[in-house]
Amino acid sequence: MGKNTRQSGAVSLFAVIFGAMLLTIVTIGFIKLMIMDQRQSSNNDLSQSAYDAALAGVEDAKRVVRAAQTGNIQAAGVLNGPINCNMVAASGVVGGSSSGETIIKTGTDAGKKFDQAYTCVKITMKSQDFVYKSIEEKSQIVPLRATGSFNKISIEWYRRDDESNLNGANAANTEISTSGDLPTKNNWNANSPQLMRVQLINPGSTFNLASLDSTGVTSFLRPNVLRSDVAGQNGTAVSGKISDHPRATDGNEHNNGTSVVSCSKTFKFSGEYSCKAVIDVDEIPAGSETAFLRLLPIYKGGSVKISLQKTDGTIVNFDGVQPIVDSTGRASDLFRRVEARLQIGDDFAYPNNAIELKNSLCKDFSVSGGGSATSGRCKP
Repeated sequence: MGKNTRQSGAVSLFAVIFGAMLLTIVTIGFIKLMIMDQRQSSNNDLSQSAYDAALAGVEDAKRVVRAAQTGNIQAAGVLNGPINCNMVAASGVVGGSSSGETIIKTGTDAGKKFDQAYTCVKITMKSQDFVYKSIEEKSQIVPLRATGSFNKISIEWYRRDDESNLNGANAANTEISTSGDLPTKNNWNANSPQLMRVQLINPGSTFNLASLDSTGVTSFLRPNVLRSDVAGQNGTAVSGKISDHPRATDGNEHNNGTSVVSCSKTFKFSGEYSCKAVIDVDEIPAGSETAFLRLLPIYKGGSVKISLQKTDGTIVNFDGVQPIVDSTGRASDLFRRVEARLQIGDDFAYPNNAIELKNSLCKDFSVSGGGSATSGRCKP
């Protein structure tokens, strides 16, 4: 009888031991999860603070570029000199360390504990391309000021992540509807690229109303997404020379139809764009201050990339049109790096248009001394 009692006590002892071990394991697991969550929360705060510090570097870079635009000789000298991490401090426009990092000052205890600073801000005034996100029916004026002469303008547009292609879908086929009248907006496929209205303004050295009236060239680039994807990276050639697109004001009757552009359903151009058109233009000299490109997306908006080329395809850099800022921010021991494009524009306010209409406008007539009027031949 006593032997069985001792065996029963041993079983209870083992049950208590294993129960205590299980409780310990569960407790340690919860503590580990709490520590991981706390560490993740701290890293998120540091990451956001480092990102904010990098953006502070971008804002200071904007001030340097603006100072150079308004005549600050020291800032202009820095932007025209070697590209390095200390360009903001060297400009003298804002306070900062001439070597090392620039501390971000904050008035709150929460901000001070993150020890924010930007460690490197590089400003590149010469960019290989001009990129932006277009908005439907809103024009974008791009100065064609370059580091060298060029006679081709490459326009790529519509990326996979634009609008309804966020889920990674291919661009919709449009080849069945690239002839005849343009469809209504409601009948334009949501997964199709936008139609681009491209206007080249290149009056030469004389910039007045008469020169603008005789030198403007407008092309309508109509996307054509093929069922079998396009090959190569050359894009569709489009003429943008004045001799090929005479103005309607020369007294003759003209009909400026659309130029059909072959587009990639798998976004092949530059590895991210669906459509690409290369426009041949009359040669534009380096540093031109009177040549502009006006783009207007129709039906929808989307990403656009513009680059300048020579006859052999060599890229010519834009000069001070869309500066690139490379900024690295720090919070404690965590770093974040951002690249920003500055839409600085110029002191001149570019007009969008003299008159904007949704419907047709046709004013082509003559009035004689006797009060009678003769209608013209324009096609609204």
